[in-house]
Amino acid sequence: MSPLLEVIGELFTWNTLLLFLVGTIIGIIIGALPGFTTTMGVSLLISFTWGMPLAEALVLIVSLHIGGTYGGSTSAIFLNIPGTPASAATSLDGYPMALRGEGGLARGIATIQSFIGSILAAFLFLLATPLLSQFSMNFGSWEYFLLALFGILISANITAESLTKGIIAGIIGLILATVGMDLITGTPRFTFGRSELMDGFSLISVLIGLFGLSEVITALSDLTPPLKAGKVSSVLPSMKMLKKFFPLGFRSSFIGALIGAVPGVGADVASWVSYDMAKRRSKEPETFGKGNPEGIVASETANNACVPGSYIPMLTLGIPGDSVTAVIIGGLMLHGLNPGPLLLTEHPFLLYQIFFIILVSSFFMLLAGLSFSSVFQRVLLLPKSMVLLLVSVLCVIGTYAVNSRPFDIGIMFLFGLIGYGMKQIELPAPPMVLGIILGPMAEQNFRRAMVSADYSFLPFITRPICIILILTILFIVIGKNQAVIQSWQYIRKKIFRSRRIE
Repeated sequence: MSPLLEVIGELFTWNTLLLFLVGTIIGIIIGALPGFTTTMGVSLLISFTWGMPLAEALVLIVSLHIGGTYGGSTSAIFLNIPGTPASAATSLDGYPMALRGEGGLARGIATIQSFIGSILAAFLFLLATPLLSQFSMNFGSWEYFLLALFGILISANITAESLTKGIIAGIIGLILATVGMDLITGTPRFTFGRSELMDGFSLISVLIGLFGLSEVITALSDLTPPLKAGKVSSVLPSMKMLKKFFPLGFRSSFIGALIGAVPGVGADVASWVSYDMAKRRSKEPETFGKGNPEGIVASETANNACVPGSYIPMLTLGIPGDSVTAVIIGGLMLHGLNPGPLLLTEHPFLLYQIFFIILVSSFFMLLAGLSFSSVFQRVLLLPKSMVLLLVSVLCVIGTYAVNSRPFDIGIMFLFGLIGYGMKQIELPAPPMVLGIILGPMAEQNFRRAMVSADYSFLPFITRPICIILILTILFIVIGKNQAVIQSWQYIRKKIFRSRRIE
């Protein structure tokens, strides 16, 4: 049997199809609950995939990612509270439609357009990933080191209001990545005699603590009573309406996939960019924000199209497209895969495997979204205290399930408190996680580069890809740093003023 047929066959067993359904429904529920992020859901679920075959683990992870991105539209439409940041633009027109008694129609449009966005972007993912992977084969130790720094910096730039705070979080992650055995010399570092730390901090414990438990601690301070959601009307838009929306949906799919492929950007940016472009090109821009279905089409198509796009840099460069794929990188490493330029060479059918998983997950999202509209709406009425209790139990079980060590539960609680503290001082968690993940890659490749070049820094400024990465890093730092910009403007004024005097 052809290896490709084997890949397809693995995805169409009864067991795997059940996992598609479970992952999608869990994702939609988590996405619909305000305050519970897809990142948190994926970080919790990854621990439960330990010991699963790779195909089944990928099915659960990807289907939850797709379902969670779409699920935020439910609370955005019915409660005017986006379940996820990616659905913030959806609430602008979805909630006014719900107030008019068209909440079911708004949700139907969101469901179908999310499906279209995922499907179209999946084919772009299939075409673009091999091209970028081929290009990344030119990378050496110098490029890998700069790529690791670039990934952390991109995450810091996007997820933090202040680049300085994002860089601080990334540096903390790099420092934490040094805990454990030195992979080159075999010397224990910062283990304090604990054998459990010889391999460093358990990545799953860190992820669940930062993205799961910290959310629980934050939510405990705001146990607001459940809000009343609007009634559900007919959810199926007419064929005439869908035909009218197709050009906008196609354009929004391309925007979402393209933005998703830019490391560190994310579905929320894709949603707003697509919404803004739809409003500019509309014949009735004044109706946006007042219940125009085109606003839902633009937002929901783009944010779900961003999901396949975000897998492109994750698989080919080892750099996450957003905070969710930063967690998924940890899940792939848990299953023995190392995202980066060599991944698709070592596992050539992984690309097709993920492509078909995206397609099937999108169909399950469509079916679940249209079939269980009223059920998902009732989930919004659950007391938050009950949900928080369930999440807390899952945090503990998920952490213990990986290595069966009580020590890991302690680490999870430690990073939960750290994550809560970081929220209070507005330090973003994704750069820190990325620092922990990419730290070993940065350190090892820097040391190898130094040894191979006889401790010369010259290759960093003579190799073409290195030059591009350095210029990009400088552009991000200078472009974000207002102090640098103001200093440059001051110097330029002084120069021009002195020339005029002469």
